[in-house]
Amino acid sequence: MADPADATDDEQAEVDLSADLTRGFDEPGDTPAASAPMPLATSAGGNEVGSYVNGSTFFKGLIKSSRSVGIDGKFEGEIQSDADVVIGRDAEVRGNIKAETVIISGKVVGNITCSMLEIQPTARVVGNLTPGQLLVAIGAVFRGQCFMGAEEEGEEMPEPLAEQTHNGRRSRAAA
Repeated sequence: MADPADATDDEQAEVDLSADLTRGFDEPGDTPAASAPMPLATSAGGNEVGSYVNGSTFFKGLIKSSRSVGIDGKFEGEIQSDADVVIGRDAEVRGNIKAETVIISGKVVGNITCSMLEIQPTARVVGNLTPGQLLVAIGAVFRGQCFMGAEEEGEEMPEPLAEQTHNGRRSRAAA
């Protein structure tokens, strides 16, 4: 086994990215390597972090990247990535996200289209989701509609249930 002091820059970058992503990129992890700032063009598992908004930054606009995108600050606009989008625990995003994989630990208000969506326990998501696969952890908050699977010809969506109140309590009744 090689001495850690002899590790190449690529091996060190993989260690840097192996930290728990629920904490975001800007927070220290359990290992000394994970407490280093997130490199902006580092490879791990084939994906490269191309764009990063740190915890002290507010960004408004469009992020379009062929690499992964990390958000730990406040973002308003649209994110389009051919790779992953990671929304950190303290992040606030207002806008639509379209990516291969989306992992959310913070707050997102907007529509999300992706192949794989993971909504972690600290996440709050308000918007419509169109994922190929979906994982919602216990404790996560999601308010909106989720559309999964291929649309079949001739298959119609049922009407939403009408909300009615009785004696100050909310109940659902078929329309």
